[in-house]
Amino acid sequence: MMGRSVHLAAVLLLGLLPAFRASAQTAAVAQPPAQPPLVEGKRALADKHFGGAKAIFAAYFLTHPTDVQGELGLADAQLGLHEYEAAELHYRHVVAAQPLLWAAHKNLVIVEAALGRWDDFDGERAVLRAARQRGDAGLSPRDIDVIDVLNVRGQRWIVRDYFEPLGRTRTRYNFERFSASGRVLAYISLESAEALLQPLGSGAVAVGSAPKNVSKAEPLALDWYDGRAHGTIEKYTTEPSYERVRRDAIRWLQKTRIVSPGTQ
Repeated sequence: MMGRSVHLAAVLLLGLLPAFRASAQTAAVAQPPAQPPLVEGKRALADKHFGGAKAIFAAYFLTHPTDVQGELGLADAQLGLHEYEAAELHYRHVVAAQPLLWAAHKNLVIVEAALGRWDDFDGERAVLRAARQRGDAGLSPRDIDVIDVLNVRGQRWIVRDYFEPLGRTRTRYNFERFSASGRVLAYISLESAEALLQPLGSGAVAVGSAPKNVSKAEPLALDWYDGRAHGTIEKYTTEPSYERVRRDAIRWLQKTRIVSPGTQ
């Protein structure tokens, strides 16, 4: 079980940079050379100085209102500051101007989850899913997307979505809590209902299988792991919507506080 946790940490650290650095991704869209303010603003985003980044990009946007990279940087900074309504507005402008700028679509998923706009949340995920199924440049079926961030009883959980189910347990979503050093402390997985019946080895776990092998009729379970024990929160006869999984996870976390080894 600990081997699986360590492996997950490695996969996640290699497979997914923080969502707020998304302005550096250009997907399949050719971009002009970055202007000095954009370079400075992106550096501030990378350092998570969201207030400073917002000031830089807002000033630039005033004089360059049609510059997509400038508006994307402003939206990323607003997302980092949890200014979701403002971020949504700018991300919508960006995808209207450049529909193939996948970084903006990915961050819109996070924004719509934070705002509780589930129709828009599902719509953005559908755009990304269709693009992956078409094989569009800039996306891969093996991508791992952050789709939500939860704060429950003082604990922060990052939610990741697997377009292709992960490994032998066929994980669809992971809700993960990290230490300050980036180590996975605990996680909740929507996975095969048989996952807890399988031995958890310490070997490498391959990501995914062909999408044609994914069946929504497969029984699934919402399972929790904390490095010492594990259990099942809920079972499903078919794949539930993310909104239902989220609701079940939050309800369980509100009454059960996971305390991992070495934490309080």
